[in-house]
Amino acid sequence: MNPINASTERFEAVEILTVPGLFTPQRVDRATVPSRMYLYEMQTNPEDWSQPRLLGRHVTSEHFGTVLTASPLPLPPSGYVDLAPGDFDERQGLERLTAAEFEAKYLDPNYQPPRQAVPHHCAARTKRAPRRRPVR
Repeated sequence: MNPINASTERFEAVEILTVPGLFTPQRVDRATVPSRMYLYEMQTNPEDWSQPRLLGRHVTSEHFGTVLTASPLPLPPSGYVDLAPGDFDERQGLERLTAAEFEAKYLDPNYQPPRQAVPHHCAARTKRAPRRRPVR
């Protein structure tokens, strides 16, 4: 499988070691990662393939997925850290962002989240005062 382009794909918003990040189960072409972002790969847990076990700068076997972050993660000199349950929070896929959207959200001090339009049927309904006819 070919690595994906980090600048064109949408990723799942996650949290890794309490740091916000973007996740994909695929490998990412490192040349396409924005310069202000950090790429890490995770290895699966052999006992439970649905969970990551190891985080590092590069994983060659049992690839679980790739995480992009806006700040560096604390890795020991070996370059790898064991992950415990809860270290990787997928947030149930509530938000999907491009790398550019993620950078704007976490690196731009002037970021304003987009306003979501309220569907017409959900808008609060207020009663208007009846129109008064002019007295003649």
